[in-house]
Amino acid sequence: MKIGFIGLGIMGAPMVKNLLKDNHTVYVNDLNKEAVESAVSHGATAVASLQEMAEKAEAFITMLPNGAIVKSVLFDAENGLYPHLKEGQAVVDMSSLTPTDSIEIGAKLEAKKVIFADAPVSGGEPLAITGELSVMVGCGEEHFARVEEIVASMSKSVIRVGDIGAGSTVKLSNQIIVNVNIAALSEAVVMAKKFDIDLEAMFEAIRNGLAGSNVMEAKFPKMIAEDYNPGGTININYKDLYNVTSTSDAEQLTLPLSNMVKEMYKSEVINGNGMNDHSGIIKYIERINNM
Repeated sequence: MKIGFIGLGIMGAPMVKNLLKDNHTVYVNDLNKEAVESAVSHGATAVASLQEMAEKAEAFITMLPNGAIVKSVLFDAENGLYPHLKEGQAVVDMSSLTPTDSIEIGAKLEAKKVIFADAPVSGGEPLAITGELSVMVGCGEEHFARVEEIVASMSKSVIRVGDIGAGSTVKLSNQIIVNVNIAALSEAVVMAKKFDIDLEAMFEAIRNGLAGSNVMEAKFPKMIAEDYNPGGTININYKDLYNVTSTSDAEQLTLPLSNMVKEMYKSEVINGNGMNDHSGIIKYIERINNM
């Protein structure tokens, strides 16, 4: 398949590599020229503009930091993709947006008879590299097989969770679970540190009990090693939690844990730690305890 890929960051770059491994033709465009050169070195084709991409590709994937950037890439009057899209092409947004953003984008594209799916992912950089991401898809049921074909090379699990907007909603729910768990794990580790517990022994003691989880498996070793090189950054997860709380406010939902953890993440961003892995939120708990 001929796929246009927009967004070659921590997640997008390895996702492109997996598309190429599966023999797709991939056209790339990104403001980061080094990222484009890297993708080209693995077999991608650089295009000079989104217009050129629209002329060559059958489907498009966006993997971008936020809704405003996705909308700009798609709908900018001078340089956007939208004016050049043709009936029957497909746009799959794999960024993490609010449901409202996804529904708005979908309505505009469907008016042009362009297929749209909001298909955010879970798994972070490690599973982006291995091609084992979990994809939660919001799209019309009649379009799911097409969307699944587009994202299969990057994914272990591709599940349609509802119509347009549903993928974004499930992603936000996923981020609540992940980030509240990381905050709880941080508090537990700080308590153990206070009593000079062997953290390796603690990990082995509790990992197979009820407290064990994929979050613990991924993040406890990073806390033990104090290795905060990012798989998923505090910046990105703060953005996701901001989307959670703005959506909950719009829908008049009260989500006290999500709001509390979002403020913890905000504090770390303000303190210059936004590029740390989100397991680095433990530094907030340590700081307020003078550790």
